[in-house]
Amino acid sequence: MRLTICKKAERGNTIIEFATVAPFWIAVLFGTIAIGTNLTRTIQVVQISRDLAHMYAKGADFSSPSITNLLTGGGSPPSTSLVQGMDLSSTGNAVIILSQVRHVYSTDADCASGSCANSGSDVFVNRVIIGNSSLKTSYLGNPASADLDSRGNTKNPTTVPADKTNQNALFAPSYSMPGSGAVAFVTEVYMSSPDLSFLGYGGAGNYARAIF
Repeated sequence: MRLTICKKAERGNTIIEFATVAPFWIAVLFGTIAIGTNLTRTIQVVQISRDLAHMYAKGADFSSPSITNLLTGGGSPPSTSLVQGMDLSSTGNAVIILSQVRHVYSTDADCASGSCANSGSDVFVNRVIIGNSSLKTSYLGNPASADLDSRGNTKNPTTVPADKTNQNALFAPSYSMPGSGAVAFVTEVYMSSPDLSFLGYGGAGNYARAIF
């Protein structure tokens, strides 16, 4: 029979070794959970941006309270939100930015009068923001708030300089939307990631953009 004798001087080594490596493995565990959760959120944001852009291009009016309630879960009685996990209140964890963009040609009907300061530029036709607008601003820029009507449509997109998008933000420099009257429907979705912020990535979040 083989006997193993532990010396008194070696007692407690296992506890010390565990205490030494435990913080590392705990960090790995929580990091894995946080990254996995964020990956799921990324997939969700991408899918939502595509679905909403498709609805937008098909004529859905996102300035309508009925459509807004479908996204936020509001209304009376409250409806089921189409974007589970997103708090689209003014202080929530997500924002949806919807934009319609057109290219202004000098031959367009609304440029016939000769007053067409935005000729040759991409301009906003419509802008609707749902959710916490302080979380993220659009990469396309913002139209003049004074030129927006109650449904988010720009009143004078061919003449108001502030209605121009950030040039080349939507398409490559060598490309512009073909043909007079063509409109691009753009949906930008951003959702904050508090779990990644917990790991030290301040201001972390997930962003996706879809164009139809």
